Amino acid sequence: MASKAQPIGMRVGIMKSRPAEWFAKQQRTGADFFVEDIKMRKFVDETFPRAGISKVVIRKTAKEWEIIIFSSKVGVLMGKQWAKIKEFEEALKKKFGKDMKVIIKEVKVPELSAKIMAEFIASQLEARMPFRKVAKNVLQKVMEKWASGIKIQVGGRLGWTDIARTEKFIQGRVSLQTFRSDIDYYYLQARTKYGMLGVKVWIEKGILYNKSQSNVNKKIHL
Repeated sequence: MASKAQPIGMRVGIMKSRPAEWFAKQQRTGADFFVEDIKMRKFVDETFPRAGISKVVIRKTAKEWEIIIFSSKVGVLMGKQWAKIKEFEEALKKKFGKDMKVIIKEVKVPELSAKIMAEFIASQLEARMPFRKVAKNVLQKVMEKWASGIKIQVGGRLGWTDIARTEKFIQGRVSLQTFRSDIDYYYLQARTKYGMLGVKVWIEKGILYNKSQSNVNKKIHL
């Protein structure tokens, strides 16, 4: 189960809040909203590629729709006098035919975000940096921010060899089978000259031991 189940999806409602906050009265409306959410997230990634975005939350109500973007590079997303955000809102309206408000929130500790760390690893691999050096550097960065543990898995033609293989780097505790463990996970691919490299990152932030801590863990924090 630890290697087969999606670590975030299996913890929704226990340790993780839902990335989409809306309610559909009809089944067909819910299906349309679900497909629309996927297109919106893909559009955000295409508009701001590797801009330090950790999480995207979509809120839909009868009056207005909101897209909340958690990023470590707020200035890059905003631009001068919110110019990029205004252009992005106009692009969303043109593509989806709905007025949407875009809210940017800062990620104060980007080292505890699996998505940001995976993007960092991918960018370093694409720059032809040694994969072991990159992985050990990320392990040290994450553990310095008081994480309980981190696991990195890199697969493909590592070191530009002819035979593909997979290597893992683990430091600290990563209890994947414990539902109470607050684990962040992300997977992406790095496009290198010698082919695609798969990058997986698990970061454990802690374990919920009693019910008094549940309110703290249910908050959206990264």
